[in-house]
Amino acid sequence: MLLADTLKISPERALDLYYSTKIYEQMSDPKYGLQLMSDDYILEELVEELRLTQ
Repeated sequence: MLLADTLKISPERALDLYYSTKIYEQMSDPKYGLQLMSDDYILEELVEELRLTQ
C-alpha cells in the first residue's frame, strides 16, 4: 500500500511492480536481512530501483 500511495497507482499495479523487482527477491532471501529493515527503508529502495529500471 505504501508503494501504491507513493506512486499514486492502484494496489494491484504496485504489487505487479513489487514482484518484478530485485528487492522482492532479496526480501524472500533471509541472507540479505531486508526483513529487519523498516518499511520506509524498503520503500525508498523500491522506488530507487524502479526509477533506475524505467
